[in-house]
Amino acid sequence: MMVITVKFLGGLRQEMGMESTTLRLPDNATVADLQDQLRALGLDLDAQKNIAVLNQCGLSQLPSDRQIAMDDVVMVFPNISGGS
Repeated sequence: MMVITVKFLGGLRQEMGMESTTLRLPDNATVADLQDQLRALGLDLDAQKNIAVLNQCGLSQLPSDRQIAMDDVVMVFPNISGGS
């Protein structure tokens, strides 16, 4: 079992009511496992309301079978759209 920290940025800190949380993932956990755990926290990743990054790379850009390491950095922040 591994424990990783997920940091919440921007307005998501207030929405979640915390700056960060820890997740317990099985050994050999993958990006898909991480996404499932983030969704279980109530984070909307599918509609791109929130963006999750792993080591400065969007989760959606990584292969779903990429393994997670204990020193990986996970951050989630609200998607901000601009324009007129």
